[in-house]
Amino acid sequence: MTPAQQKERAVEFLAMLENPDPAKLEALVADNFEWRVMTRMPGFAPVKGKDALKGFARGLKAMMPNGLNMKWGTVFSEGNHVSVQCESNTTAANGRKYSNLYHFYVKFAGDRIDQVLEYCDTNHAREVFVAP
Repeated sequence: MTPAQQKERAVEFLAMLENPDPAKLEALVADNFEWRVMTRMPGFAPVKGKDALKGFARGLKAMMPNGLNMKWGTVFSEGNHVSVQCESNTTAANGRKYSNLYHFYVKFAGDRIDQVLEYCDTNHAREVFVAP
């Protein structure tokens, strides 16, 4: 894949977080796919393998039924690596406002996404989704 195609594929994949469809997500990822939120806080276990995408998609829809309303920023690609900056602006299922800033590192294996590392304000996520 060219760098432009990788950038397009990475944004296409991340855009599906608005209304995740496991079958469409699975078509874009490698067999040993991994999604990891970069935090040491409990409750953020990595998503590993295509089969785990079904539960991941259900969880996202339950937490943010109206999607994330992403605004895309800088995207660049070098080798098999893509970097995506973006921000969300939505209301969580519990009625709390959720606006976060993200940096996603996306690694490709051929034309499939092999790994996504999500960097965001995990304390904000905890305050919105976990804290009473």
